[in-house]
Order: sequence, then C-alpha cells, then structure tokens
Amino acid sequence: MGGLPARGFGPSPPSLVFVRRHDMPTSISLADLSCLLEPPLLIDVRKNPARAASARTIPNALRGEPERVDEWGASLEGRTVVVFCVHGHEVSKGVADRLTELGVDSFFLDGGFAAWEAGGNPVEAIGAQA
Repeated sequence: MGGLPARGFGPSPPSLVFVRRHDMPTSISLADLSCLLEPPLLIDVRKNPARAASARTIPNALRGEPERVDEWGASLEGRTVVVFCVHGHEVSKGVADRLTELGVDSFFLDGGFAAWEAGGNPVEAIGAQA
C-alpha cells in the first residue's frame, strides 16, 4: 500500500565495520569518522610551516609534531587515534605507521585537513582552544 515499511521489517541499515591489519596504518574517510561510537583522539601532525600557513585546525585536535612522534606517541597506547596532515599523504601515513608500531590503534584521515575543510566541517583558529 505504499508508505514506510513497518518497524522491524525491510533491510537493516548498514553497519560500520573496520577490518584492518594491525601491522599497518589504515586511512579513515570523513563519513566513517563521523560514524564511530566513541570519538577518537584527533591529532594535527602537519609540519609547522603548513600548519602556520593555514592558521586553522580541527576543533579539539591535539598537536603532535611528526618528527617527535616517539616522544608523544608512547603515551597513547591503547587509544584510538586519527592523525591528519595537509592532504593525508606521507606525513600522516608515516606518523600512523609509527603509532601502530607503538601499540596505538591509529588511522590517518583520508584527504587530510584539506578534505575536512572542503567538506564544510568545523575549523578553528590555531590557539583558540582554552
């Protein structure tokens, strides 16, 4: 007769399943990031010149200098972390790889900060966090 199917009938909504190897980092899309039940720690690993040129970051993102990942990464063991660089290439992939080696459940953001910003997601001025 038309209309919506009765509750409990019809196809169930797709569920988000991550299948990954723990010996290598995995990218995560913006859509998948928004579906996670527990928000991961977001870490801005852009190199200083690129970060300064942008002057913006993702709200509540922590800062992790990519060349010092061994210093700050060890404290994240057991956490779920998404790192991002400008475009989601070498910098964030390398950091995610090292974090994985350190026992951190890590992803790098597919498309990086550029994709985040282009998608109309919230950004804030660097240093705006209290």
